[in-house]
Amino acid sequence: MGSLLPSLADYYKIKHLGMEDDERCGDLKGRLQIHRLPHSLYVAILSCPKYLRAYMTTFDEIYLWRIYNRLRDFVATESDIVLDLGAFIGLYTLKHFKAKQIFAVEPHPLSYSLLNINVRLNRLDNVKCFNYAIWSYDTTMTLFEEEFLISSSTLIPAWHEGYHSKQIIVRTTSIDSLIEQRLIPRYIDIAKVDIEGAEMRFLEGGVKTLQRGSIDRMVMEVHKVIGIDLKSFYARLGELGFRVVHIITGSETDVIYLKHVK
Repeated sequence: MGSLLPSLADYYKIKHLGMEDDERCGDLKGRLQIHRLPHSLYVAILSCPKYLRAYMTTFDEIYLWRIYNRLRDFVATESDIVLDLGAFIGLYTLKHFKAKQIFAVEPHPLSYSLLNINVRLNRLDNVKCFNYAIWSYDTTMTLFEEEFLISSSTLIPAWHEGYHSKQIIVRTTSIDSLIEQRLIPRYIDIAKVDIEGAEMRFLEGGVKTLQRGSIDRMVMEVHKVIGIDLKSFYARLGELGFRVVHIITGSETDVIYLKHVK
């Protein structure tokens, strides 16, 4: 993966980002490490164990195992509009930086600041970022931060319950609401959905959007959390017009590839 130690040139990329207007970003500058990605973009991460672990895990999933890109139709092209739900610090967004437009949504406030840093660091004018958790409606809720992998922070208390380190109040929204507020366009070519156990809530809050085919293709992590009825979940996807075209099966999480067919 290359060195996590920033070169002098990399250091000045961060130093001159012009982030002083964002208090959270400014506070992060002295604690960042910078990594050059395979396609010559950069990613900034926090130099603390829970971020380094999450970064390495997410890097492996996206760049080495390619869990979201096993099928050619799910690799974004320069004409595609992409929605990245559960963006973390932006690795999926950065991998697909050549897409026409990318809308990245991340609930954790610190990860969201890093997402913004990484978009600015790489001068990606085609990316817009939003600080929300995806749910079935607009409200405020508790986000349970996971200590071991901060990227697994969740709105679902039962998901990795023994690893929660603290609680953070975050804003939630739904896909229907994002479109109604005109924050994202009415048509999305590819959506990547990694929202740590809130998948059914995502469907409930996106009935209008999903049913009319406003998202053509989705690749979604399905977290087998306590209480989820997988049979009902897959049935609901079918009712909304989606067909499963590929599944990567895991012990705690499945990755499903979906195409809208109605």
